[in-house]
Amino acid sequence: MPKAVLNVPSAEPKDIRWFYDKYAAMLLGYINGIVQDHRKSEDYLVSILTAFTAEFGTTEKSQLSIWLELRQYAQSKLAVLTEKHHSLTPAHVNSNGNLDLLDDLQKQIFCAVYYHGKSISQLATAFSSEEDEIRNQLKRSIDKMRRSRGN
Repeated sequence: MPKAVLNVPSAEPKDIRWFYDKYAAMLLGYINGIVQDHRKSEDYLVSILTAFTAEFGTTEKSQLSIWLELRQYAQSKLAVLTEKHHSLTPAHVNSNGNLDLLDDLQKQIFCAVYYHGKSISQLATAFSSEEDEIRNQLKRSIDKMRRSRGN
């Protein structure tokens, strides 16, 4: 358990310690599945649990309801936190020169989808564009790369 959590005095049943004891393992597994870096996952876990307990209402809810709220909260926070660390610029990968065939927009979309795991809806929001346009650009970039390899 991180030192930050241990130093918090227990005041009421639903304080940060209660949340940590009850949900930290499940939440860490969920976060680690998204982030894929154990150290960052632990850091995100602490920040998400701390923020969630600060915003969590005092109304009694079932534990299933709490877990669902916590997971949704974590999902929204992770979208913000991971966005800071992943830009839409092309990743440094060995692409055998195929990325050089694409224009800048196609390259950004292709790299965001295939190397950074972004969704079409996230990219549409980021580029202030329609989802259909993002799909078309992605399809064009894949077609260009296939043609260059003779597929």
